[in-house]
Amino acid sequence: MIFFMLKTLIIASHPTYDDSLSQRFFSESAKIPNVTLHLLDKVVGDFDLAIELEKLQGIDRLILQFPLYWYQVPAKMKAWIDTVWEAAKPYLLNKEIGFALSTGVAAKEFQLGGKEGASFSEILRPLTLMAQKYQMTILPVLVLDQLMYKTETEKRRFVIDYQQLLTMEAPFSFAAKQQWFRQRLETLAENPSLAPLFAQLIQNQETLSELEEALAEMEAYE
Repeated sequence: MIFFMLKTLIIASHPTYDDSLSQRFFSESAKIPNVTLHLLDKVVGDFDLAIELEKLQGIDRLILQFPLYWYQVPAKMKAWIDTVWEAAKPYLLNKEIGFALSTGVAAKEFQLGGKEGASFSEILRPLTLMAQKYQMTILPVLVLDQLMYKTETEKRRFVIDYQQLLTMEAPFSFAAKQQWFRQRLETLAENPSLAPLFAQLIQNQETLSELEEALAEMEAYE
């Protein structure tokens, strides 16, 4: 079975990338096939439009990865958008876009009643409006908050969530996530120690399908 069919480009920006634990965590998690990471702050001087457009050729999914800077993207990403976005329409039309954010503030504070008083959807509104101009499919936002306080289990869970954002076909349903795990396990099927886990996952997926069919039948009689 072929895996990692999507071609994903990550546009990442952080003015102090080398000193950022969260951005390095993102980048290490993105070292998988068919995923390209473009670090904007490594580009010296102004952006060359032709070079930047070449990176967009043939992609299926664009991910903007950045820390929140006063509720906005960093300056280098804003400069990239100003340089590239208008000319990028032929490459981005009807494609997918996602956002991977990092913040030192707990994610729970970004909602009504929280200390920030605004949701991530509200903060990202200018970017999603830009995406809508090109009829792009907007994927669920992924937030890495307060990395220094996360447990090892939480970090591993985030790596999975991020790799799913980069490689899993939309929409991100529970069934799709199970299929994603199944495909990943199939790539490692030669390892005997994974056989019990693979069998259990298949069983869980079959159970989910049975439940969905039963639910559909119940709804038909309502």
